[in-house]
Amino acid sequence: MWLPPLLDLACLLAFVWGGRSSHGIDGDGSWFLEVLWPFAVGWYAVALAARLYTARTQRLARLAAVWVIGLPVAWALRAVALDRPFFTTFLGVSAAFIVATTGGWRLVGLGLGRLRRR
Repeated sequence: MWLPPLLDLACLLAFVWGGRSSHGIDGDGSWFLEVLWPFAVGWYAVALAARLYTARTQRLARLAAVWVIGLPVAWALRAVALDRPFFTTFLGVSAAFIVATTGGWRLVGLGLGRLRRR
């Protein structure tokens, strides 16, 4: 029960870390938390409301709800709290990375589960 939220957190951490290297960010670790917290709050607030980690039915629909609602919440938090503009490129890259990684580990897990059952 604890593994899915941790794997999702790993995806968010990887997104932030990847942004660091692609944007040449240096300095202390405060930048990391500053970039991470809007995504973590947006993701987990909607994930909890959608019961992503507790319900056993409609898992894909619940995940899609987190993608469709949680990411815009994260972007809004980032824009308002951190005074960061909305750039379409950033929205596209962040959505693509987070959807690919959070969906990707689930697909891998589903495939491994099917292989194990054979």
